[in-house]
Parts: sequence; C-alpha cells; structure tokens
Amino acid sequence: MLRAETLRSFTWAPWPVLFSLAGVGLILSAGDAGWATLPAFCGGGTARMLVGLDWLDALKLALAINPPGRLLMDWAVMLLAMMPPLLAAPLMHIWRSSLQRRRVRAIAVFVVGYSALWMLAGLILIGAALLLQLLAGQEAVAFVVALLLAILWSASPWQRIALNRGHRLRRIGLFGWAADRECLSFGLVHAIWCIASCWAWMLAALTAGPWHVPAMMFAGAAMLGERLKLPEAARWRWPAPFSQFFCWQHRAVRHG
Repeated sequence: MLRAETLRSFTWAPWPVLFSLAGVGLILSAGDAGWATLPAFCGGGTARMLVGLDWLDALKLALAINPPGRLLMDWAVMLLAMMPPLLAAPLMHIWRSSLQRRRVRAIAVFVVGYSALWMLAGLILIGAALLLQLLAGQEAVAFVVALLLAILWSASPWQRIALNRGHRLRRIGLFGWAADRECLSFGLVHAIWCIASCWAWMLAALTAGPWHVPAMMFAGAAMLGERLKLPEAARWRWPAPFSQFFCWQHRAVRHG
C-alpha cells in the first residue's frame, strides 16, 4: 500500500502536471476523440466471422474496420492517459541536471525518444491485441486472458529485472548537441525498459473493449505502484495489485 508520505508527495511538482496530462488522455479516451482500444472488434460475432476467414482476408477486413492511422492515433491517446505519472523520476532528473535555459528543450528531447519507441511498440501490441481477439472470439475472453497474462508477468522475476533497470538514471550533459544526444539516448533506453515492464498491462487495456477507460485506470495504477517500489531482488512475488491489497489488509489488522 502506498505510504501516506508518498500520497502527500503527489501534491508536489511535477506530479500535479503529470496527473493532469493523464486525465486529459482519459477524457479523450472516453469520448469520440480517441478510444484507445479496438472498438470494432468488441463484438463476439465480428471476431468469430474473422476467425472463419483465412489470415490474409481477416487482416484486410481488420484494417478496413480499424484504419492503421486511427489505431495509432488511439494508441497515442492511450499513452497520454497512462504514461505521464510513470515519468516523474526521469523528468525530475533531467530538470535538475540541465541548465535552466535548456530544461524545456532537454525534457522535450527525452519525451521524443521515449514516445517514438512506445509508438513502435504500439504496432506490435495492437497486432497482438487483434490476434488475441480473433482467437478468443469474444471480448470478455480476450480481456480475461490478457489480464491473467499481465498479472503473471507482474509477478515474474523478469518483470522485476526490467523495473530495476528502469530505475537507473543516466548522465545528462550541460551544453550543445552532446546534451541533446544524451537526453535522446536516455529517453530511448528508458522506453526500452518501460516497454519491457509494462507491455502486458498495456495489452490488457487494449483488449478491454467497452471497459477500456476503467481498465486503463486500473493498469495505470498497477504500473505506478510497481514503479514507486524501490529496486529489489528479481524473484517471483505477489503482483502489484495483490501486494497492495495484502499490505493494506495487514495494516488494517495491525491497527484494528
């Protein structure tokens, strides 16, 4: 469970700005401006029809129903809704490590590198979500499978390794193109470990159908809880949502 001092720190910069950006993404995801999911595949009948086709015809029909440009736009909105709070530590590191006149530029370069890799990862994750929905035939089945996969990954030592690597901060120069290059490199490397640790939660949110906004909120909270933990030994453990619940239960019993 998050400690009281951690919750209080959410009122300090940059947390209010990051949570506000995530809120904008959630609002866009809930409206017509961006669904951040695969709405045309929500119906079980549509998925079963596609399963009955060969893969080439199914892919053509899938892209006709969900144009790639719209899917990538929705994915960008989804990233806006879920990623900003996860970037508090690296953004503060860049802010403190850069000259005052270069801070905005340094953060922008970092975000460009980070976002570019996540957009590329979106191509793979969207394809995986489409495939899972095709194989499951029903939106609820696809979501349950993806959610179980996310919980299993959250409990694995390999996810802990990626989280530990994501805690590492890199040197940021002060001047010229070398500083920009280091900010860009930091964004790319941080994105690699962020993708490695978060991909399963993002896949679960992609397959949530009409529950995509609650699913994004739940997955975002799980990822933030994982990110706020200090680095620890890579081993099998309770996944983030369960560990938070058991911690709360233990504290309630102890103070009850």
